[in-house]
Amino acid sequence: MIALASASLLAGCGTSGSSSGARSSISNAPAYITAPFTHEEQLVEQGARLAVADGCTACHLMGKSQSVGPDFAGFAGHTVTLAEGRRVLVDEDFLREGLLHPDKAELKGYNPAPMLAAVRRLHLAGEPGQVAALAAFIEQIGPEQG
Repeated sequence: MIALASASLLAGCGTSGSSSGARSSISNAPAYITAPFTHEEQLVEQGARLAVADGCTACHLMGKSQSVGPDFAGFAGHTVTLAEGRRVLVDEDFLREGLLHPDKAELKGYNPAPMLAAVRRLHLAGEPGQVAALAAFIEQIGPEQG
């Protein structure tokens, strides 16, 4: 994600306003800066924007030991316990299903009411593109898979 933001910021760096300076600067830039975003990178970027705009970060990126919802940074790639007692891996399928049907993926130790209200307010059941983008973002900021 940092590379994506850096690419946006660096795109105009080093230019003097002339078109030849811009071409020269871009042609010398590393490929990861000048290459177009992949579909996955576009989904992650859209998901990041949605997470901020829709208020998800207020409950999920607090960095506190106990917040309203699980911290996205330590969520994807980990096993969690559902309220019913079953343990599941937080992967893309779990994230998508949890965003579409949060009542079927209630996490032990968290009040489900805020998430249920947020999903209803955002009409996520009717927005599969937004669900895919949010799931891609949450999965991206989880731990490295090795």
